[in-house]
This record gives sequence, structure tokens and C-alpha cells, in this order.
Amino acid sequence: MSTDPTITLSSGHAMPRVGLGTSKLVEKQIADGIEAGARHLDCARMYGNEAAVGRAVRASKVPRSQFFLTSKLFMTELRRDAVGEAVADTLNDMQTDYLDLLLIHWPLKYKPGTLFARDGAQDFAETWAAMEALVKDGKVRSIGVSNFDAAQLEALMETASIKPAVNQIEAHPRFPNSALVAWCLARNIAVVAWGPLASGRGRLAEDQVLWTTANMHQVSVPRMALRWNLERGVCVVPRSANPEHVRDCLEAAAGPKLPKADVELLTRSRPEGRRRFPDAIGVWPASANVACRLLGWWLHVLCSVLFRVCSVDVVSIAKRRAIKREATYAAFVRERDAAIAAMEAKIAARAAEGKMTFTDGSEDMSVDPAIDPKLAAARLEMLRTPAD
Repeated sequence: MSTDPTITLSSGHAMPRVGLGTSKLVEKQIADGIEAGARHLDCARMYGNEAAVGRAVRASKVPRSQFFLTSKLFMTELRRDAVGEAVADTLNDMQTDYLDLLLIHWPLKYKPGTLFARDGAQDFAETWAAMEALVKDGKVRSIGVSNFDAAQLEALMETASIKPAVNQIEAHPRFPNSALVAWCLARNIAVVAWGPLASGRGRLAEDQVLWTTANMHQVSVPRMALRWNLERGVCVVPRSANPEHVRDCLEAAAGPKLPKADVELLTRSRPEGRRRFPDAIGVWPASANVACRLLGWWLHVLCSVLFRVCSVDVVSIAKRRAIKREATYAAFVRERDAAIAAMEAKIAARAAEGKMTFTDGSEDMSVDPAIDPKLAAARLEMLRTPAD
């Protein structure tokens, strides 16, 4: 597999192979990711933070043409008229004239103002026609889907004038999703892996083959996990709030170039695994069992009745939660900076008295004074560094 930083989609537009997932990130974290080199920003209506993404992009002073911005339609926004309204809202939030990629987030179509109440037959021809119109209007450059299986893609392509450029799916070392990856690539549908570091699926460092291969090539285990996906033709959008981790992930696009034997070993050693979100409601009818399909039907009936007397706007709720997250993060930063300032003042005061103090406030006179300042500096740096 090439180490080129981009691939060319079936739409003719270039897309960076490695992006930054923005789910649950605040503006400062997104800005740090951009400063670390991220240009492919993976967003969604249900993340609620597209306005923060837009502010971070504008503040970076990097030309808009150098960014690749993705958004995804929520499940209640898939009627023909709702598609245009949703994209207009996203463009306004991001303060941009166009999206580089627009996806259908999940192969589920819910009635507006509801959850789980399916909006008629789960057919996406109407949605896709509206998305194709946005391409013709210049508001979107490429269109695709997310979390679709082969059967759902085949049904969509029967009526599509524009072929799906991308299928964004779960694909990582603990759930390689090999059959669907191969099916898409054979039809020139680019595959983008969300959760490529198996978030919530156990520690990748416990994977002996992955760890050994990373050690042989002198790179981190996360970078090797990303490189394995890239070597099999899958683009990746890992999420991290730590700019150093973001930088390490972005460098996976450049290498290391793995020998064919290493790629085959990593691929053969992959477990079949299971999805992060098991199909409990029949999202994928072709593979769902009868019990799951029945549960999905009962939820549809129940929610169809429930939402006759009330409604829910998930996207608006997500936006309010994102605003609250910004405030919470700002408060955390203020408290952290105050704690650092107080600790630095205490260290300086005790140093003036010829005493040694650790950054947690403890004192140890047995520590070599020549070494102690270095330890203190290191511990302060750890305090300053944001976790993933």
C-alpha cells in the first residue's frame, strides 16, 4: 500500500488517509489537533460540536482548501426536505460554503422528532437523491454512507446516479470487518474506519503480535494498529485530545511501510471479534437474528405511540451538551492552571529556603538536590499534558 498521504475518491476529490475524529472534543482540543497537523476532520450532526469545529478551523488561519470536512446526517434528517435543511445548518455552524464529504450516519430512518420510530420502509433512495442535488449545487463535493452493510449498499446503488464514494465503518484490530472491507474496495468504495484504535474494546498493547510488530519497526502500538488498516487500504479517523497522540497517528500515513509478510501475519492473527455496538434492534437485517428484528419492530411500535404526544430533537440536545462540555472544559483548565501556578509558587518558595518539594506537595529531604529539580519539572509537565 502506498504511503501517499491522500487517496482519490470515486468523486475525483482527494481525501487524507488519516483524519481526526471530533466526537466529544471541545474547540481547544480540535484546535490542538489542527496545530498538530490534522486536516481531515470527521464530524457529525449528532456530535453537536460542528460550530466548535468551524471556530477552530477559522482560528487556525489555515486556508479552507487545505481542510477536508466531513459531516453525517442524523437518522431523523433523511427525508428529502430535511437533508437540505440539515446541511444548511451545518454549513452555518461551520461557517463554510461547502462540505468535502456528507454521509448518512446509520442505515436507519426515523420519523422526525422521534427515536426508534422507523419512518416507513428503510429505503434511502429519497435521501440519496437529495444528497446528489447538493453535489450538483456545489454545497457538497462527495457523498457516502456510514455503517452500511453490503446488502444495504447494493440496494442504494440500484437507484443512485452518483456512486457512494465512502463507507465509514467500524474496523480495527479487534474487529477487522474483513469481508465488508474487501467488498467495498472491490467496488471502488473507499473505506474509512471509525474507532480504529479499538476504543472501549480492550488494550491494544495486550495484542502480542501487534506489540511485537510495533517493537520491530520502532513505532507505538497505536501507530502500528493504524498502519495495519492503512496497509489493507482502509483510511482511519482516530480520536484523541492529546496533540502528541494526534501527531503520532498522523505520521502513520507516512509509514513504516510494512513488508507483505508482516501485513499477512497481522491479518491472519486478527480475531473475528464483535461489534462495539451489537445489533440488538435489527440495524442490519441481512445478518440480524429474528429476536433482534422483533425487538426493533416492538421499539418502533412503542415509540411511534409515545412520540405522538411528545417529541425529541436529538441534534439540538447534542448542541446544548456540546456547549456545556465547552464550559466544563474551560472550568477544568482554570482549576488546572491555578493548581499549577500554586504548586510552582510553593516549589519556588521552598527552593529559596533550600528545601525540596515535589509537585504533589510532599517533601523528601533525602532526594539529591541536583536531581530533584528535574523530577519536579517532569511532574509539572505531566500535570500540564492532557490525557486522551
